[in-house]
Amino acid sequence: MIANARQRIRVELGDARSYDVVIGPGAIDELTAIEARTVVVLYDVAVEALAQQVLTAFGSRVLLVRGLVGGEDVKSWELAGEIYDWLADVHVDRDTVLIAIGGGTVTDLGGFIAATYLRGLRWCAVPTTLLAAVDAAVGGKTAINLSAGKNLVGVFHHPSLVAIEPAAFTTLDPRDVAAGMGEALKTALVADPELFAFLEREMPRALAADPDVLATTVAHCVAAKARVVAGDERETDDSGAGGRAILNFGHTVGHALEKTCGYGVLRHGEAIVLGMRAALALSRERGLAPAQADRIMALVNAIPAPRPDAAPDAIIKATASDKKRKAGKVRFILIHDVADPYIVDDVTEASVRAALTAIA
Repeated sequence: MIANARQRIRVELGDARSYDVVIGPGAIDELTAIEARTVVVLYDVAVEALAQQVLTAFGSRVLLVRGLVGGEDVKSWELAGEIYDWLADVHVDRDTVLIAIGGGTVTDLGGFIAATYLRGLRWCAVPTTLLAAVDAAVGGKTAINLSAGKNLVGVFHHPSLVAIEPAAFTTLDPRDVAAGMGEALKTALVADPELFAFLEREMPRALAADPDVLATTVAHCVAAKARVVAGDERETDDSGAGGRAILNFGHTVGHALEKTCGYGVLRHGEAIVLGMRAALALSRERGLAPAQADRIMALVNAIPAPRPDAAPDAIIKATASDKKRKAGKVRFILIHDVADPYIVDDVTEASVRAALTAIA
């Protein structure tokens, strides 16, 4: 995909909730086509200029605006409660559309509030980080965090539109770009061999925020996630192939690292890079061909991630809070090969402990 072109990808849900993801310059112009008597806008103050474009486009239909400092701290009961009261004070009704502009934490919070206030408002997502564009803002998962773990309170509530302006990525610092590429590589490893081959060639340019490479990466990730979500919208597929749960490759250990290190110490995508190292070690133990494991690990290791300050015992304990548990067992998504994932629930503590050595 060329960075200055616009692309439309449909997320098919089989009913009127299906929606478009628009990627390219001027994507936010399509927001005004959504029927809304009034709009509420939540935005990350880091992208004030983009938020102002949206506010100008809606003009007098803007009912409320709130700027937020993005980060895991916004995904809290306390802030959600404040915003519920704020909406109630001005008598927001179901003709109102909520627009969330920012990274994945802002779109998660905005989607969660839209899902739960008045038992459901329509909402639109404008992801402004690479991580949000390739993963968080697409697929309908919304959530807030608890002290016990990440995303433990949430609901499936799809947006009416996702508008992605690749120009927003030019403002990201290198850690944020790397974090986004971690999630993008995850998608390639479980669902898109063509993207994996592309990233093998272009990872240096991706990490340097080359606009054409990032635009192509985002389009691939959105299309892959749309395919997976269409087949298993609510992550209920319990087959060995895993359905939507495959998108959690690297997340069992990754989420445990975020909790153990303290939310915000690691970018989410950095934690997933580290989690993928552990998942690849487990996959190799269970039969992933050594030469292919080395090839994949080399690409994972090309994405920089900090060494976490977390003891193995604490990480292992934190996996017990993982949402993918089934019948009390912690489940891991592993791979036989690129785009050939599977789920297991019989990984021993000794195996996890050995795999954690790969994080360093």
